[in-house]
Amino acid sequence: MTFTAKICGLTFGGNHPPHVMGILNLSPESFYKNSVRDSSSILEAAQKMIDDGAAMLDVGARSTSPWAETISVEEEKSRLFSALKELSGNISAPISVDTMYADVAEGALNRGADIINDISSLKADGRMGKVIADYDAGAVLMATRKIPGDPLGMEAVMSSLFDAVSDAKRFGIDPQKIVLDPAIGHWISEKTPEYDFDVINRFEKFNVFEMPILIAVSRKSFLNAVVDKPAEDRLIPSLAAASIAAYKGGHIIRTHDVSETADAVKVIHAIRSQKEIV
Repeated sequence: MTFTAKICGLTFGGNHPPHVMGILNLSPESFYKNSVRDSSSILEAAQKMIDDGAAMLDVGARSTSPWAETISVEEEKSRLFSALKELSGNISAPISVDTMYADVAEGALNRGADIINDISSLKADGRMGKVIADYDAGAVLMATRKIPGDPLGMEAVMSSLFDAVSDAKRFGIDPQKIVLDPAIGHWISEKTPEYDFDVINRFEKFNVFEMPILIAVSRKSFLNAVVDKPAEDRLIPSLAAASIAAYKGGHIIRTHDVSETADAVKVIHAIRSQKEIV
């Protein structure tokens, strides 16, 4: 099953290679401290990611890890809006904003953001769906039933994503602007790494949605089940997991490590595009 979709000028599906989404992290609470930036360095970091091969940027001002220290919505706004002031109009790549809160999303869309990446899949804030629809913005929706990332097992992930699409359409979000995220990672205590390995191993099942699928594995702790290394040393395991998911049909690789991921994408695309030699 093949499809093509265009979001923010980027084409997904068909014979097109996966796109790289660079992570711009404004949260000191993040599990990966080396990725943290502030508004004074955000433009330089963004431009380097674009130069290194990022087609999209995902800006987050609040750690989405369920184990991280929480911050107020006002603090999230302060961090994010200062960064968007530096980025808006000064970079060529579409900007995604990682937030669960409608006030933050609306402010971001008014400051140059193009896509809202909501890990709660419109459930944390009842206004979020309307805000995205009103601004005709793109939406990244993560597999969620009640709290972000709580589906256990491929069938539960698939079911929650079908529900996410249905909810988004009900709010009036353009289905041609939806990206789906299968919620790889240790989102709840009951979720062991084996669940994530199974999802990656069967990533081609998501082709049934005929929508772009986000691969978000960069330096995440589920990789510790294999390599037992801190986030700073999980580059190669991340590339391995992301490459398998992309080869099996993923369309966007969200990563802290743009240059290395862009090189991996070139190899993935070359292999997938190879014609049989007889």
